Amino acid sequence: MPHLSFEYSTGLGQQADLQTLAETMRATLVATGHCPVGGIRVRGFEADVDAIGDGAGGYHFLDMILRLGQGRDEATRDAIADLLYAAVEAALRPQMGDTPFILSLEVQDIETRFSRKSWSSIHAALREKEPE
Repeated sequence: MPHLSFEYSTGLGQQADLQTLAETMRATLVATGHCPVGGIRVRGFEADVDAIGDGAGGYHFLDMILRLGQGRDEATRDAIADLLYAAVEAALRPQMGDTPFILSLEVQDIETRFSRKSWSSIHAALREKEPE
């Protein structure tokens, strides 16, 4: 169950194509081979208020938090993080130009015993799309 949330600075969407970036994030998670397609959720949120660096303005950030279901070893989590970060950096660098910017990523485990998800019809819908 990979859930990727990203928060970004006010106005970043005027400089970067964030919908396309979300699709890049989703596709990258699939490409790792360690993230079930039916469990992937990518969502972005613009900060309503921000104060960055020295407060002079003109700075931007994008902060990602990837929550993964338990069971992946450290090397796997590390590989997922490296691939995701590299893909997002490659997508954003050309769009950001000389704008002062910081990209960050944190990977967290979802503790299974406190996770509830008994209502899900996405996996079944995806199976129906598979060719026979």
